[in-house]
Amino acid sequence: MRSYPLVAVGLVTALATAATAQQQPAARAAADRWALPVNVAEDVVGRLNDPAVDLRDGDQELAAGSRLDGDLAVLDGSLSLHGSVDGTVTVVNGDAFLHPGSVVTGDILVVGGRIETSPDARVGGDLVSYVELLPYERVGGRIRLLRGPQVGRTALERTGRSDFLITTGKSYNRVEGMPISFGPRLRTAGSNPFRLQALGIYRSEAGLRFDTERMGYFIQADQSIGGHQEFRVGATLHSVIDPVEEWQLTDLESGLATFLFHRDYRDHYQRQGWSLFATWEPAASPYRIQVESRWETHESRSTGSPWSLFRNATDWRPQPIVAEGTLGSALVEAEFDTRSAPWNPATGWLLRAKLENGFRVGLRRPDLEVLGPVSGGELLPGQDFGRFLTGLVDLRSYNRIDSQSRLNLRVVAGGSPTGDPLPPQRQHALGGEGSLPGYLLFSSDCGARSVRVRRSGDTSATESFPNYGCDAFALLQAEFRGKLDFRFRWDVGPWREDREQADDVWDFGWAMAPDWALFVDAGRGWAFDERRDEATRVDVGAGLLLERIGLYLAVPVTGGTGVNLFLRLGPRF
Repeated sequence: MRSYPLVAVGLVTALATAATAQQQPAARAAADRWALPVNVAEDVVGRLNDPAVDLRDGDQELAAGSRLDGDLAVLDGSLSLHGSVDGTVTVVNGDAFLHPGSVVTGDILVVGGRIETSPDARVGGDLVSYVELLPYERVGGRIRLLRGPQVGRTALERTGRSDFLITTGKSYNRVEGMPISFGPRLRTAGSNPFRLQALGIYRSEAGLRFDTERMGYFIQADQSIGGHQEFRVGATLHSVIDPVEEWQLTDLESGLATFLFHRDYRDHYQRQGWSLFATWEPAASPYRIQVESRWETHESRSTGSPWSLFRNATDWRPQPIVAEGTLGSALVEAEFDTRSAPWNPATGWLLRAKLENGFRVGLRRPDLEVLGPVSGGELLPGQDFGRFLTGLVDLRSYNRIDSQSRLNLRVVAGGSPTGDPLPPQRQHALGGEGSLPGYLLFSSDCGARSVRVRRSGDTSATESFPNYGCDAFALLQAEFRGKLDFRFRWDVGPWREDREQADDVWDFGWAMAPDWALFVDAGRGWAFDERRDEATRVDVGAGLLLERIGLYLAVPVTGGTGVNLFLRLGPRF
């Protein structure tokens, strides 16, 4: 049996999440969101109208030593917490202050304010805050969400806001370590706000040196048009390190595997330049569309030497050599989302599509020397890439069969629809926990990792791979899920007719309702040059999910051997 590092990642994450909630809640609350999504607003209104929630108006304070059993909501006021809340905390149009010794066993959600926490405060769930206030009115003793043009008339429009952001980047990786973004943000008042953020990116792999050549930046400015904050136009100036692909695993899963077990599930490259974009995201709508024009320079990046908890002395997996040079491209991204919940949905559809047209391409993969037993091996001549068209479609369907079971389907396809070879940074690979868990990571890559190379004539260059993956791929995933119900009760004490009222009767019990899953995956890749096509690979498996931790087992059906036991931080898709 083979077991990937994600087995331990899930276990450590279960502990790390709790530890982070107790020790570093401020870090998770740092990345405040500007706009309030409609689904979050509807969820908040549902909480405020829930009779089981303790709803309080105006500023509230829970003294030290006090304990509240159940969920708490504060409306139009701030919460100053010194005691404990055994449940969730929701603060609407106010701030949440967690003082030393305060305890919240569930999540904290703040809408229209911020979260300030003491290092000694303990939070068992997530901390999420949104800057935008909740627009509402009271109708017959209930809270009703205001929609349409009324949504824009909030206190935030009248006052605007500015702050200084310090937050971690996408994910810990073997190229830049932990990217840390820092810089000012501002948003003007009015129904058509102007937003600006100017962030520097410090890459921890560089060590304790603020070398501008090793640092990145991301500057974005956008202006709302039309009065409802549904249409925005803007521009960026950026120098960032991006993964070639990131749809398979979450940033958290990939980052933890890298940091803990010296295993990076992604490959990376650097892009630097500027872009213009326009975004249409109507309120109370499942649609989102963005068009963008980019003018960039792409560059290969070799592996660094970031620290990892285990296997720190082991060499990192080499990076692929990407096609380097200039690229002018036009992109269209669209999303349609009717899921019942962003995490672990029971019903609905999700469609994400992206199309990129490289219309001005000055990309070239350099001459490469194949590394073998004897130095100075076969020479792979450089390759120039012309105009290309590439896309990615991710379609998911969530279907409730009954109250205890559901059928989830997913189709992911991407690559060149015209049959032209793509530069390595636009290629695709399958294999591993995020796509075909019954097979090794990158096992379906059209031979991209069959040899190791270095830049021709540069004996000091690090080892690399000549490609990333295939020019096109298709993946089908199907999953049937049900629910298990475990209950246990034990009581001790003398038998009496009035047993329920007896003071000397001691009883306890527990209940657990994890989900079980049966799944099948099938996928393959194609190359549109002299490299090989991949055969169709199929795997099957089963899983057990308890809240946000999923334990899965997968076995290959077509080729391949062994069993993969792994953990994911939640559902597979």
